[in-house]
Amino acid sequence: MTQENDPIAGGSEPLGNGVPQHVLAGRTGRLIAAPLQFGRDCFVRFIGLQGFDRAVALAAQAFTALVPLLIVYSAVVSQRTGRDFADELVQIFGLEGSSAADLRRAFAPATEVTSEVSALGAFLLITAALSFTRALQRLYQFAWDEPSLGWRAAKWGLIWLGSAAVLVTVRPGVLHAVHGVLLVVLSLAFAAAFWLVTPSVLLARRVPWHRLLPTALLTGFGMTVLSVCSTIWMPRSIAASAQQFGVMGVAFALLSWLVGAGFVLVAAAACGAVIDERLQRRERRRAGPHPPG
Repeated sequence: MTQENDPIAGGSEPLGNGVPQHVLAGRTGRLIAAPLQFGRDCFVRFIGLQGFDRAVALAAQAFTALVPLLIVYSAVVSQRTGRDFADELVQIFGLEGSSAADLRRAFAPATEVTSEVSALGAFLLITAALSFTRALQRLYQFAWDEPSLGWRAAKWGLIWLGSAAVLVTVRPGVLHAVHGVLLVVLSLAFAAAFWLVTPSVLLARRVPWHRLLPTALLTGFGMTVLSVCSTIWMPRSIAASAQQFGVMGVAFALLSWLVGAGFVLVAAAACGAVIDERLQRRERRRAGPHPPG
């Protein structure tokens, strides 16, 4: 009497769709292993970039160098828009009531700011803002393993500051005229475009823009999520900090938000660089070995 083969003993029992069990298990394992490996690679790159220290350093540079320039810029354009830097923060963070009043008290009125600014003061503000652009440049240079620009870094930093000024000027006018889904789409488009221009300019266009696209999309998405969360978190943070520390509490709350933004920048750069490396390896495998000669 012949003995029939037991498919279960052989580990190849066909399932309902005709796929052997061991094949399905292998696919499931790869589906689980792939995102875990990607997350591990991003974490390793984040640590390699000294992500925690770099995020805090970016926040500190932005607070001491970039924010003062934004205050002066908002005061100058307030004659046209009717809103100064404090008003912009109130709108961004969705503040109202006592938290909005606490924030407005922390900043001088626009007329007072513009009356105190001189040509020398504006020059010093721009020079200080370049320290933030250099910090951001170093992040992208380390992420894409590019050499330092040396003295040329200042030129590309000025170009980035000019690009940021154009965005800050144009974006509110465009978004003010739209609502609903179109507002969300245009907001994400502006964010992605700006964060695509940012590493491209600060890297002196040494990295093709399509290789920077994953970082731009991740940064834009991360900043959008941070902005949404800020409308829930920042009113309570500002109110509690102002009650405990006065005007300095508003500064502490703003600095904590900048630290969060710094983490988004570093994490997006780390994950974007990992995605770029994987895409580059895939392209090299598809190209195959070059024939000799």
